[in-house]
Amino acid sequence: MIDVNTMNNDSNENNENDGNNESCVKQSQMSIPTDPLRHLASHWLWPLGALIFALKALFAFRLELYSDEIFYWFESTRPALAYSDLPFMSSLLAGLGTAVLGDTPFAVRLPFFLIGCSLPAVLYWTALPLVGKAEAREAALLSLCLPLASSLGLLAVPDVPLVFLGLLAIGFFIRARATDSLTHWLATGVVVALGLSTHYRFSLFPAGAVLLLLWDSSSRQLWRNPRTLIAFVIAAAGLVPVILFNASHQMGSLAFYLVDRHPWEFRPAGLLHLFEQALLSTPLLYGLLLATGLGLLRSAEPNARLVALIAALHIVLYAALAPFSDPTSTTLHWPLAGYIPLLIYAPAALRRLTSSFAIGRRVTALLFGIGYLGSLTALIGVGSQSLHTQLQPILGMGVLSTKMAGWAPFAAETRLVVAAHFEEPPLIVTDNYYTAAQLAFAKLGEPNSIYTLDTEKAVRDGRALQLSLWGMDTEALIDNKNSPALLITEDSTLNFGQKRALLQHACAVSVGLKFLQQIDLVGGAKRFSFYAIHIAEPAQPIECSIPARGWIDSPAAGERVAENFTVSGWAFAEGNKVDLIRVLIDGKSAPYSGSRTERTDLDIVAGALLDSQFPQLGYRYQIETGDLSPGAHTLQLELVSDSGEVTNSLITEFYFSPIPRPN
Repeated sequence: MIDVNTMNNDSNENNENDGNNESCVKQSQMSIPTDPLRHLASHWLWPLGALIFALKALFAFRLELYSDEIFYWFESTRPALAYSDLPFMSSLLAGLGTAVLGDTPFAVRLPFFLIGCSLPAVLYWTALPLVGKAEAREAALLSLCLPLASSLGLLAVPDVPLVFLGLLAIGFFIRARATDSLTHWLATGVVVALGLSTHYRFSLFPAGAVLLLLWDSSSRQLWRNPRTLIAFVIAAAGLVPVILFNASHQMGSLAFYLVDRHPWEFRPAGLLHLFEQALLSTPLLYGLLLATGLGLLRSAEPNARLVALIAALHIVLYAALAPFSDPTSTTLHWPLAGYIPLLIYAPAALRRLTSSFAIGRRVTALLFGIGYLGSLTALIGVGSQSLHTQLQPILGMGVLSTKMAGWAPFAAETRLVVAAHFEEPPLIVTDNYYTAAQLAFAKLGEPNSIYTLDTEKAVRDGRALQLSLWGMDTEALIDNKNSPALLITEDSTLNFGQKRALLQHACAVSVGLKFLQQIDLVGGAKRFSFYAIHIAEPAQPIECSIPARGWIDSPAAGERVAENFTVSGWAFAEGNKVDLIRVLIDGKSAPYSGSRTERTDLDIVAGALLDSQFPQLGYRYQIETGDLSPGAHTLQLELVSDSGEVTNSLITEFYFSPIPRPN
């Protein structure tokens, strides 16, 4: 809050000062309150929080569900205490939302959204007995400046209840310690039990409390308090779901997180973890959090030590493991649960660090400004996936992610394919588990008629075991002998090798693979192919029709070409033939003349001999450059196989340098 007397004193000093430079400095300082953090927390906490809330609500309503969210919903339709990926909490919350609002993306997110929006208030409540009202309010304000924290609740992810329950656990523990109230001890135990039923990562919160009781001399007496022990027993009940699941399934879930998920080989890129965290958290705020944690570790106050230990476990442990952890999954959000408790003591640390600097107020204002803008940027960045129609013409293809876009029209198109090509509802077979879950969400087919051939992403995400338990994997599929099925592949997420392996997998459990059609969604950024198959075990290996593949030999990547340059290379379709080759320059079909050529050297390429046109698999085309502008351009082949399926070659870049014409 602005101190009017201080401001008046500063004004009088300026009037008495004869130096122009000093006068300018004083006048510029008057534009920043004496204590900018307190001023912002007192006057702007609600408006700034309302803006975050509004953006979060807008995008939570508009965005479609991505793979993790849709799987938590899918789990909610098959209730259990634990699953192969997580205990029950995330699926329970997703199920509660749809029970209230029906099966819509926002309904799945609703409980997470409400919890995420309440985090500043919960942080305030937790901080209140530790630092008082003013600094508790400032801690709530700073939570709006931590991008990952302010975005919690936008998506249905377990970090939302994990952070929420972690803060509640700290709040109840410090109140139980202060009052020795049985109610607070019971609440501490229940909250920790719910946290342990949310994610394995929650275990760092009770681990921090145990370390405190071992390290802090004034806290060791709590081991002799029967109410503390009651809280521990209740908290331990939260481990029952994962213990029962792992005991029943050969430790499959725990083995995934501790062994299978990570390569456990040193990766130098993992050393950048702390720098990545600084960028995600905004550098000034990240530096403040680290300084706050270090200061708390030197504190003799038990509650400050508790916060420091919980934060240190999150920050140090994940930084140490980063060079050895899974590089294919997103893990940058893991330390977040350790940053948020530090916000309780961050305002005092900020004042202590900036009090001796003449520009201390400006540093505080800058820290807040960069952090809050970072939060808005993070929300808009994720939410931009709901604005493909508006932004794609401006940004171009491949800039915006499609993970949370295009699923509703995909389900509608799938219904049309089923109606056009099947007399009775077929089995649905997908190339990945989240497409199967999206179709179940859209009520396309009965849950027990949807299967997946996913042997890659499901394993990578720790969900292959769960799909097997539900009877949705290949082994369950082949029990449906003599059943017609619709096979769906999301081509925009597959390279040629993955697509070939997938179709060969399908051919191994079916007969009569027949291409039906393709659809392009989200402006062409998302492509699906549909095939009719008949589930059966082939008596002998059959020839599997694979989409066309092609390669550009010339021009080489980065090569400079002149007018009417030549494009050459090869293209073939295994078990089929290439019916048409289009040459795309900057994504548009270019006119050309030429013909196919003989390429006997391709007999060593897998599948080339199975093209009915072998050895006429080469091509040599002269491009009519016309009014093509000088400079860099992209070159790509669009291949149409005899079945009508369209595939694209890799994109290469060339430079067009027309020969100057004499005047």
